Amino acid sequence: MKKATAYVDGSYDNSTKEFSCGVVMFEGEETSTASKKFTNHPAADMRNVAGEIAGAMLAMEYARKNGIEELTIYHDYIGIAAWCTGQWKTKKEYTKKYRDFYLQAAKSVKISFVKVAGHSGDKYNDLADKLAREALGK
Repeated sequence: MKKATAYVDGSYDNSTKEFSCGVVMFEGEETSTASKKFTNHPAADMRNVAGEIAGAMLAMEYARKNGIEELTIYHDYIGIAAWCTGQWKTKKEYTKKYRDFYLQAAKSVKISFVKVAGHSGDKYNDLADKLAREALGK
């Protein structure tokens, strides 16, 4: 069974109203990173949470495109799991889109979530956070 692990985080820039995400992906012995900045995005009012969501979606998309059968997503914002598992209601358009994206991805990838404490010295969570900040030029 092909398995992967992802650490995801988000960031927000008050001055530009842009958000970003950072992802650290482990697949077997391979490690890769990704980051992305979002400008003029309708979910910018969600600030760094929008970036957290975007990071989880990037990880899920990677898993789908690369034949990953099992993905574990490490995150520091509880909503990343709670919206997908139904613990939290999806009230905003972006959280609905996220939940629907998860439901589609979960048809081919077994996805689980692990909550980690943010800014607590977790090496890979800190790296995901750094990637997100760097995407904003911070």
